[in-house]
Amino acid sequence: MGYLQLPKRVFNSPLIKYANFKDGSHVNLIKLNKPYATGHAYAVHETTKSPFCSNGLFKTYEKALEKFNLMVKNAKYESELIELEEVKR
Repeated sequence: MGYLQLPKRVFNSPLIKYANFKDGSHVNLIKLNKPYATGHAYAVHETTKSPFCSNGLFKTYEKALEKFNLMVKNAKYESELIELEEVKR
């Protein structure tokens, strides 16, 4: 299975929550401005060194948040968490 390359649409959408790590990596939870016809409305983007982390597209906020939290937990084994915030809008 290949590593999911997120489409440009993800990076032009608002950030909901983020985690930054001491080594400069991050995990982001994003709400898509324009959901896909398949129902995918959320994305998780990561740059961590953890082999257990990967990007993903999700239909529900709950599933996306679950993945985000799991990736933050796994990434903490690779680098110290320095910031975990929810973006206020």
